[in-house]
Amino acid sequence: MSSLINTAITGIRLNQTALSVTGHNIVNANTEGYSRQSIIQSTNPAMRTAAGYLGAGVRINDIYRHTEKYLVDQVVRDISVLSDSDTYLFNVSQVNNLLAADQTNLSKYVNQFFSAVNESVNDPGSLLGRQLLMTQSTQLTAAFKAVDSRLNAQNDAVNKQLVGITANVTSLAGRIAELNRVIGDASQSGKQPNDLLDQLDLVVRELSKYVSVSTVSRNEGGLNVFIGQGQPLVVGTAIQKMTAVPGLTDASRYDLVFVSPQGNQVVNNLMTGGEMGALLRFRKEALDPAIGSMGLLATAIAFEVNQQNKLGMDLEGSLGGLVFADVNGTLASRDRVRASFNNAPPADRNLNVTIESVGDLKNSDYELLFQGGSRNYTLIRQSDGKVVSEGILGTAFPQSIKVDGFSLNLEGGSFQSGDRFLIQPTKRGAAQMQVQITRPEEFAFASAVRVESSVSNQGGAKLLGSVVSSVDTPLFSKQGALSPPMMIRFTSATTYDILDYSDPARPVPLNPPLTNLSFTPGAQNNMFPSDTGGTTVSSSGSAVALLQVGAATNGYPGEALRFQTSDPETGFIKEQGLTLLPNETAASMARRLSGLSGVTAQAYTSTVLSNFQEGDEPLQLSLNGVDLTDPTWVPPGAAEPEIVPSPLTADFLRDRINRMPTLQAQGITASSDGVNLRIFATSGVDLSFKVAGEGALSAGDPAALITRADAADPADNFTIGGKVDIQLAANTEMFSNRNDGVFGPAPAGQPNYRGIQVSMTSGTGIDGAARAGDSFVIAYNTNGTADSRNGASILALNTRETLSGGNLTYQAAYGQLAEKLGIFTSQARVNQSAGESMLRQSMDAMLSVSGVNLEEEAARLIQLEQHYNASARLITLARDLFDTLLKM
Repeated sequence: MSSLINTAITGIRLNQTALSVTGHNIVNANTEGYSRQSIIQSTNPAMRTAAGYLGAGVRINDIYRHTEKYLVDQVVRDISVLSDSDTYLFNVSQVNNLLAADQTNLSKYVNQFFSAVNESVNDPGSLLGRQLLMTQSTQLTAAFKAVDSRLNAQNDAVNKQLVGITANVTSLAGRIAELNRVIGDASQSGKQPNDLLDQLDLVVRELSKYVSVSTVSRNEGGLNVFIGQGQPLVVGTAIQKMTAVPGLTDASRYDLVFVSPQGNQVVNNLMTGGEMGALLRFRKEALDPAIGSMGLLATAIAFEVNQQNKLGMDLEGSLGGLVFADVNGTLASRDRVRASFNNAPPADRNLNVTIESVGDLKNSDYELLFQGGSRNYTLIRQSDGKVVSEGILGTAFPQSIKVDGFSLNLEGGSFQSGDRFLIQPTKRGAAQMQVQITRPEEFAFASAVRVESSVSNQGGAKLLGSVVSSVDTPLFSKQGALSPPMMIRFTSATTYDILDYSDPARPVPLNPPLTNLSFTPGAQNNMFPSDTGGTTVSSSGSAVALLQVGAATNGYPGEALRFQTSDPETGFIKEQGLTLLPNETAASMARRLSGLSGVTAQAYTSTVLSNFQEGDEPLQLSLNGVDLTDPTWVPPGAAEPEIVPSPLTADFLRDRINRMPTLQAQGITASSDGVNLRIFATSGVDLSFKVAGEGALSAGDPAALITRADAADPADNFTIGGKVDIQLAANTEMFSNRNDGVFGPAPAGQPNYRGIQVSMTSGTGIDGAARAGDSFVIAYNTNGTADSRNGASILALNTRETLSGGNLTYQAAYGQLAEKLGIFTSQARVNQSAGESMLRQSMDAMLSVSGVNLEEEAARLIQLEQHYNASARLITLARDLFDTLLKM
């Protein structure tokens, strides 16, 4: 009888517990994070009787929590992904809308500025157009500053969000650690505290909104939690505290750090997913590039407009000044460098950054590191992590590191191993942009030079254009004038000189000389050297152009020349050599020298004959094998030989030389002032003379007397060698092994860059080619108020492909940024939609296992009620049986 009662009691207890569990499920059906529970039951051990084993009822093994870890983990991951997409879309949409909105579209303001330039250029003398340009300049800078301010405000918002998120992450980590402790204590009995486990999963789920989360179950109960790329946040009951702090080198850009007694560990690159990962990704992919692009565009416009305006002449006849604030001003240059707060004292490092070429600038910050020694440096471009420069600093300051269109200038200081500097060449360009010009008259629309042809020109040489490329040369050292004014004078159809025209009555060679330069008829010829660092070395050694009496050669001794070209960025030195032969002509020297890299040589020969004296016999004179005094020679177009005067005259010899085809083929021409005969060889051949008969003449420069006293004496020979001018590329030096050679022991190069370029051409026929004596004067453009050539160059900046290595215009660069952000925004919307779908599916899958179905629970409640009533009925039956036995 007792066994029946005991069996009934176990059933009642089982069903009572099952009813409680079912009721717990029902009332928590809408509780977030609740997992459905059910009992696990089994049969009690049977009792052995004579009739066999008799059942002893039922028992409860456990209260089971319906869950699958892989489904829970999937939900956690999908929450993190969706939170990442939502946060990224919200932030990137703001930047996209800012750049695309009509009120803040910088493309519009850039167009308005250059439209105002166009209006002014059409009427350069109008103050109304210039005043409009002043207004548009102000609006342009204001627009850049407004957009930059909004972007930096968003950067501040990101910083604040990171501070809040890290505080929440740390708080949630503390809750997880506490739950781990409580669950561990509760699990010592071997049973799982289901409701606490639900709370733990719910906290982990909440944590996943902020950062990607992975978990590992603990044997003691609870979870170890890892975030980002596997960084431990909670291990057992120990937590890793997290916070956001100003960056060591850029306080405006917060870093995520793990806080420990050993110091803060920056973990920006290790955090992914959730709001935290989205903010970091948004800042890296969209916000920082947008700020950098705005700064680069502002820097490029200010730099190039300033540079071009400085090359022109303003309405008052002065050279142009700055339109916008100097991009390379002292404060702007220093503001591009940020020293790490961890740099060792003293804080005496002096660095700055100057912009050299906007076309080579990258939209990137750089990091300068000193490692392995106080003078060992590495410069890293942060956009791609590439090392762009490394080396060892010298002991003397200042020093410069030139990369990517800017120069990092180290002025001095005690640089130490471990020093770090953030280099931002363009990031603050928009904030630094402001109007510098104060009066509309200061816009320099006119070119500073003008070129005028001589009215006596007979040939077909014509001017194509003139350009000022730099006013930082001696040519522009005087206010309102060129120093010196110059003349281009053709010496033949294919050669010309550039002369100092300070005295119009007597033009003289420049210093260094630009003489006997080559001209190609029918082509566009740039008349001036264009290498900004180029130099000219002239043959000025003791052996040059000496009068070699009694010799048929020039007497040059021969010498070994060396040329060294150094790369300013790498310091690499390239060396070339050439050996000049004894008695080698200047023409041959120039031809061979021009075959070297970075070397261009021109040769010419010149001498003067004068003081012609008569003897008893006529004086006979030959030049390079051509008899200039041949009495039988018939001039072209004449019927009879001309009379040879005695004594000889400079005019007669001039005409003979200029009409001799053999001499013309050697580039030999002559000119006369009636007394002096100047003979010039544009080819640089030796001038070899032979004197016979009687009489005398003076030759050479300075002149030396050549005498023929007796007709019976052998003929006198004298030879004059040519000169060579060598134009060297920038950073090139020349050396000679002789003290008595053509160039001397230490050939010194003089800068030949004048800061201007003149382009000319001519026809190719007899009538179209330039003629000797044709000239063009280059002077300051005084009273050139109607000139708009430099203004046209300013206007051309808007359509010139300058940025990104000469591939993008201003508008294209801005459009590229706007397009990139538009793509990011569109992709973020797609990711958000996909994230919502994935989370919905994973939640459905998890709820299919752990969710409470009220209909099922209601049916189970009825079933358990029936089971309970049946068990109660067993007790009633047992009691009735017991009463019956007592009555027997």
